[in-house]
Formats: sequence, structure tokens, C-alpha cells
Amino acid sequence: MDEIKIIKRNIFIFTVFVTASGWLAYLVDKLTGQANYENVGTITEGGSLGLLIWLVSPLLCTIILRTFAGDGWKNAGFSFNFKGNLKLYLISFMIYPTVTVIVILLGLLTGGIKFSNSTNITLVAYIGILLTQFGAQFIKNIFEESVWRAYLTNRLLKLKLSDLKLYLLVGVIWWVWHLPYIMIFLSDKEVYDVLPVGKFTFFLIGTAVVTCWTVMYTEIFRLTKSIWPLVILHAMEDAVINPLLLFGIVSVEKSQAFFFSLSVGIVPTALYLVIGLCLRKYRKSQECS
Repeated sequence: MDEIKIIKRNIFIFTVFVTASGWLAYLVDKLTGQANYENVGTITEGGSLGLLIWLVSPLLCTIILRTFAGDGWKNAGFSFNFKGNLKLYLISFMIYPTVTVIVILLGLLTGGIKFSNSTNITLVAYIGILLTQFGAQFIKNIFEESVWRAYLTNRLLKLKLSDLKLYLLVGVIWWVWHLPYIMIFLSDKEVYDVLPVGKFTFFLIGTAVVTCWTVMYTEIFRLTKSIWPLVILHAMEDAVINPLLLFGIVSVEKSQAFFFSLSVGIVPTALYLVIGLCLRKYRKSQECS
């Protein structure tokens, strides 16, 4: 079987497996009596065996496909490739803090975002939390970026797809993996705290948001041929935004959450898409030079 057929077959296997993994994980929680998610939020109160299975399943699948199904480990994206890419490492580190500051400033000007008067978190304390979160999220996102960039994006690039098809495939498969997480593992309150909508509406909105994010992630991977800037980028997303919301440092007015939600609002999503398209333009110019 030639390489292209192997890639297409394995991408199909990967997609089916990761799509099913969350539902199988829920079945495990049902059988073990851990499926009471509405009362125990998976983000704020800890997870379950099913949640762990859901998290690790895509990585296990990629390891099997690379080792036993012909994908191999050559040029898998694990090299640091610092030479000529240090500015992209810096950009990866700065994207989420910069966009978050811009969104907060715009939100303060329009009344869509407010600083909480009840929190005791100081700027120094927040920076400490951010750094601690960054370390933990860095480790977590090594595993996640090993799947979505080092495997899925990397293998799809071999098919010579158009940029649009590549963004859509990676973004949709990446987000469909989240479907059982949103519909089952997340509580209604956790969804409502981000956007005042139901779970399935949140999933549909998230599909568009993650596809826009995918442009940025894909282009950094294509420019550096390394997952490490993406691990930094993804870790900064979690480390910067989560403490602001979980510790109540800032609050987003529900009436304007569609615009200013720090994770899925129209304003930050548009900014991330613009950044991604600028990176694409830069890559194209590099290819032509």
C-alpha cells in the first residue's frame, strides 16, 4: 500500500477512534458510578476515570498508528528547531497574553468586562498563579499537541490539501473530539459561565471558534515544523485565561459575552484569526523567496 493510501486509511481510523473515545469513556463512568457530572463539575472539582480515558485516547491511538500501522516516527515534529524560529517561539508565548489584554481593555471601555471588587488576588499573586499554571499546562499540552499537530496536521500536510481544507479538517476533528466532553462531562453551569447558551449551541459556536484558532496553530507548525512553539502557545492560553475567570479577577457581562468572552467571544476569535492569516501570509512569502 502506498503512503497516501496509508495516510488516508489511518486518518479515518484516527477520526473514528477519537470521536468514539468520549462516549466509551462515559460508559466507563456509568459502569463505575462516576457519571454524576452536574453536581461535580469536571473542571473545578476534579475529573473521573472516564475523563482520563477521554484525554489519553487520542495519544494512544497515534502511538499505535505510528508504531504498527505504517505512519512511522520520522519527521514527527518533536525537534525543537530553534534555528531561525526563535521569533516564532516568542510570538507563540505572547499571542494569548496580548489578545487577552486587548479584549479586556475593549471590554472595560464598553462595559462588557469588569474587574471584580471581591477578589483578593493581586497582580503579583496572579503572575505567580500564571507561572504555576503554565508549568502544569505545558506538560499537559505536550501530549495534546503530539496528537493534533505532530500527528493529525503533520499527516494531512502529506496529502497536499488546500489551506482551507486543512484548517477545516484539523479544526473540525479536533473539536468533534470535544463533543462528549461538552455534552456529558461539563456541567450546565460550567458552560453557562462561559456563554449563556445550551450545551449543543455552545458546541456549534465552539466549532467555528476552534477552526479559527486552527489557522494560527497550523501556520506556526508549518513555519517551525515543531510542536514546541504550539505547546507554549496552548499552555499560555490555559495559564492566562483560566485564572482570570476561575478566581473571579474579571467578569464578563452575560449580555456581551458573545463579544467579549475571553475564550470563545467574537472579538478574541477575530483577533486570533487575523494573527493566523498574517502568519499564513508570512509563510507564503517565505516559500516564494
